Amino acid sequence: MGSIIAEWHSQKAKEADLLHDQIRTAVAAGRVRIVADARVLDFDGSPVHQPWDHLTPLLVLMVLALVILLAAGVAVGIVAMTVGALIHLTGTRYLVAWRLERRTVEFMLSSLDNWQRLWQLGGIAVVFTGSGELPCFAPMGDWRKFARRHLGAEALPPAPPAQAQPEPMVVPDAVVVEPDPGDAPQQ
Repeated sequence: MGSIIAEWHSQKAKEADLLHDQIRTAVAAGRVRIVADARVLDFDGSPVHQPWDHLTPLLVLMVLALVILLAAGVAVGIVAMTVGALIHLTGTRYLVAWRLERRTVEFMLSSLDNWQRLWQLGGIAVVFTGSGELPCFAPMGDWRKFARRHLGAEALPPAPPAQAQPEPMVVPDAVVVEPDPGDAPQQ
């Protein structure tokens, strides 16, 4: 019994690896898109989190405002700092989300283990473009089933051809209807 279970696990691992490779190919071809939710994945301990994503834009904006303050005077410097703070408050989250999504896609496609690790964290959606179907959301969705359904025969190894037996042709018995003499047309 143990060997049957071990063989089943081995077969499932091979299938998952093949599906991951197919998804990687489909992402490169533009047929699949992986979407990451920065609100879920951007925390200390996440494999795709980078604290410098938050600090670098603020640092650049404040150094730029300081240079403007020293070059143009206090009044213009205060305006530059205020504008920099507003840009940071309204625009930095989009930059962080964009960078995190790119890093997430690279991390997930690098190996099956990374894919499964991020899938368990959640905040991922796999979208097959042009399908019109809802995305598969991590961790509750089954990405293997979703990939099998959309990638079809590409994802699974070809099955050996079965020998088809030709079906015998069935011809129904002919029914002969004799005309009734009383139904003959009159002239």
